[in-house]
Amino acid sequence: MNEEIKEYKERMEDTIELLDYKALRYSLFAGENKHREEYQIRIEYIDGFFEVYVTGERASVSGVNKFDEFSDARMEFLIKAQLMILRNRRRVRDEKPTDYSCPLWDGWER
Repeated sequence: MNEEIKEYKERMEDTIELLDYKALRYSLFAGENKHREEYQIRIEYIDGFFEVYVTGERASVSGVNKFDEFSDARMEFLIKAQLMILRNRRRVRDEKPTDYSCPLWDGWER
């Protein structure tokens, strides 16, 4: 991993910590086929592009967004994280199963 990508990863980790999103399933620049889990938000740097996507059941990829700039990819990652939290809180409220157990939505007030 080159120094620039290491710096981007550190910035992402800091932001995730500040937002208290560490309980989410996510992967930061691990390599597109490494440490893949179901319902995981991922950011990778592949062939000169930042790729942001979410995995689904059996860690299948659901829609890859490519960006030239890290700042755009970072924003997309954070939007996907927020949407995952909101979707699962809505599922708790509606008494439907969530993607996985996570303190960001488990026990959410109905």
